[in-house]
Amino acid sequence: MATTGTSAMRSLAAPPPETPSANRPGNWRPAADDFPAFPASWYVFCESSQVRDKPFSKQFLDRRLVAYRPASSDAIVVMDADCAHLGSDLGAGRVAGDCIRCPFHDWEYGPNGVCRKIPAQESIPEFARQRCYPAEERNGLVFVFNGERPLYPLPYFPGRSPDELIRARPFGTVLDCPWYVSGANAFDLQHFRAAHDRRLVAEPRTEQPDRFAFAALGVFAVAGDTWQDRVTRRFAGDEVKLAITDWCGSLSFASAEFRRTATYGLVAREPLPDGRVRVDVYVFARRASGPIRRVLFDRLILQIRRLFIKRFLTADAIRLNGVRYTPDRLIEADQDMIDYYCWLARATPDASRASSQ
Repeated sequence: MATTGTSAMRSLAAPPPETPSANRPGNWRPAADDFPAFPASWYVFCESSQVRDKPFSKQFLDRRLVAYRPASSDAIVVMDADCAHLGSDLGAGRVAGDCIRCPFHDWEYGPNGVCRKIPAQESIPEFARQRCYPAEERNGLVFVFNGERPLYPLPYFPGRSPDELIRARPFGTVLDCPWYVSGANAFDLQHFRAAHDRRLVAEPRTEQPDRFAFAALGVFAVAGDTWQDRVTRRFAGDEVKLAITDWCGSLSFASAEFRRTATYGLVAREPLPDGRVRVDVYVFARRASGPIRRVLFDRLILQIRRLFIKRFLTADAIRLNGVRYTPDRLIEADQDMIDYYCWLARATPDASRASSQ
C-alpha cells in the first residue's frame, strides 16, 4: 500500500513507492493544498434519461458542460457548454444531425468539438471549437472524465458486471466539508464503530489494487439495537463483510455481503467551487434469477435496500458538516485515514497537470 511522499512526488511519471511504515504518526502528511480542487478523475455527470432527444447542460466542477447524443450514434458526447463564439449555453440549443447547434447564432459543433458550420459566413475561425471530455454510460448514468483523456478505465464493483445489477434512484446532499474529507470518512474505523454500532470481527486491511485506487476490507458484527439492525440480523445475517474501493476520491464502490444477501453502493462526489462537496449515493442489487421474480421482486427489494442505506448514511451527512482536514491533529488511531490521505494527495492529479502528461 502506497502511503508516503511529498507534493513533488505526485507526478504521473512514476507509481508511488510501497512504504506503509513511513506514515506512522510524526512522519509526512499532506497539507490541505496538496489536494487538487478539481481532480482529474471519473465523475457521475447526469442520468442517461436526461440526454435523450435534446442537449443537457449544467454547472459542473468549475465550468459548465453539455451532453448530447449525435444522430448517427448512441454514444454520448460531453463538451464545454459555453459557445466559443460569445459564450451562449449550448444546452439551450438543439441537436442537428451529429452536431449540437448554438441557440444564439446557430453555430454547429461536431462530436469532436470542432465547429462545422457558421450560417453567417463560409470561413470558420480556428478558435471555433469546444473542449471535449471522455464520457461513458453505465447503468443509466453518464460518467465524464475531468481531463483530455482518462488516466484509468471507468471502474465498477469488483467481480460484478453492469448487466448483473439494477439501480435505485439516487439520494444525496451538499456537505460543508472538502471532497477529500468526505472520501476519508469511509476509512474512519473509529467513526464506524462509534456511530454505526458495528463491532470488528477481524482486523481490517487496506490495499492499493490500482495506482488510482485505495481499498479497505473489514468484517463487522451487526451489534446495534435499532429496528434496522434487528431486521438486518433476521433476514440478512449478523455479520457483514464490507469492502470499499475509492477511485481518486470521486467514486467509491462499496459492497456489503451478508450471509444471505449482498448490497452494493456507489458514492459519487463532485467538488464545488466554494469548497463544499456534492455527494450522491446510488444503491444497487443483483437481479433476480428469473423473469417473473424480476417483475415481482426486483424493484421492491431494491427500494427496501435503498431505505436502509439512506437511514444508515443520513446521520453521517450531519456529522461531516463542518469537519476540516487538520493533519497535525490526526492520532495513531487514525492510521487508516492517514494512509488514505497520503495516498490520495499523491495519486490524484489536478486536471491541468493530467492533461499536460
